[in-house]
Amino acid sequence: MAPDPNGPGTLIGVTPESDLQERLVGSVAELDSRRLQRRFQGVQMSPIGQVGERQPARFGGEVRSQQRSAPGSRPSLRVTIHDGTGSAVAVFTGRSRIFGIEAGRAILFEGVARRERGQLVVFNPAYTLLP
Repeated sequence: MAPDPNGPGTLIGVTPESDLQERLVGSVAELDSRRLQRRFQGVQMSPIGQVGERQPARFGGEVRSQQRSAPGSRPSLRVTIHDGTGSAVAVFTGRSRIFGIEAGRAILFEGVARRERGQLVVFNPAYTLLP
């Protein structure tokens, strides 16, 4: 398809709402953000970007990474999630592994979050693994 002479970034025969145009002109970060927002659409949860501090909240996202504590120290597991509106970290103290939590897995957390160094953090939340 040829570029539209009426404006940069548009293609002839492709509507602005088109998935194809979105993929052709969007950045990888924008595409990933939209994909995640669509993935969690309809799930009863708050977007991470709207979670308030020190209030009970239910939020979730896709697991991006896990970090275990160093050998010889107290066991803890840090799980970072992203939902397209922001990211959050869940810290599970006394655990070095939770089966089912792996990169790419969808998960919901319920707990009271706070900000540490600009990052939303929740300690020992209740969690639900999603398909």
